[in-house]
Amino acid sequence: MAATNGSLTAWAGPWGVSFAINLTPDKTTGIGEWSEENFIQMARTGKHQGQPNGRDILPPMPWFNMKDLTDADLKAMWAYLKSLPPVKNQVPLPILPLAAAAAAAPK
Repeated sequence: MAATNGSLTAWAGPWGVSFAINLTPDKTTGIGEWSEENFIQMARTGKHQGQPNGRDILPPMPWFNMKDLTDADLKAMWAYLKSLPPVKNQVPLPILPLAAAAAAAPK
């Protein structure tokens, strides 16, 4: 089960709390430093920036609905996102569930 806020920008579930990322091309808080290949690999693998050892992409990003899109479709999505005006909007990092946070804490 998952819950979200009224603006659908934060989701809470067994993974903890995750936040919708800034999909504008802002270079410091958005996807402005990503490449088209990073975006396509993220959609195919569900890993942050498409990196093999990147963190898992969490809800609300529906990467699992994008993984079977054609390269042409993903490139069109990328072109649209890059056409948006950059918006500086620092999004919080995911918050681990309490049990995972406790296990990761220094002892």
